[in-house]
Amino acid sequence: MRSKTMLALAGVTLMVMALIPTAASAATMDGVSDATQNRACTVGTLPQRGEPDPHAPVVVSCFDTLEQAEAFVEAGAPGDYEKLVPQARTSRAAATTVIIGRQYTGDNRTGSVLVQWGSGSGCYGVTYGFSSMPSGWNDVIRSSEGFNNCWVTDYADAGYGGARANCTPYCGTLASLASQTSSVVYRPWGSVG
Repeated sequence: MRSKTMLALAGVTLMVMALIPTAASAATMDGVSDATQNRACTVGTLPQRGEPDPHAPVVVSCFDTLEQAEAFVEAGAPGDYEKLVPQARTSRAAATTVIIGRQYTGDNRTGSVLVQWGSGSGCYGVTYGFSSMPSGWNDVIRSSEGFNNCWVTDYADAGYGGARANCTPYCGTLASLASQTSSVVYRPWGSVG
């Protein structure tokens, strides 16, 4: 009887653990060959004044659903935020993370989604730049949108070059830039690249 109880408790514990999104349970994009596998990934960076730094660090985590990815960001992107700001390990209570935009592999918010986040309160006087797309996400984006006072510009080349599409704040399709996004910038409302 005791072994049946222990097995039942272990099963319940495993089910509960599977429902809690954490950085430890999130797989990184490394090794993922195709972003179109109906996944939701997060990528974060720090805010910058003016034009984005092409060398700003980013971190990536992936989940099975958009809800899990957004819950991860809303929880402060545990583990990922500390990779961006090592001193955050001691001052974590003061930091916040916010969704600044989403990039989709399909038109009109369909397909896999890359949730982009930053620290702070969004694009209020700051810019966020992703100078290249994470592994598996280059040249697959077909629609794009900004959140939290952000307008988004998708660029055909890494390092914010080449053709561009400005989404103010949403593009249901990137038209001629569809499946060509190699870098992204989020700017304050009313600003375009």
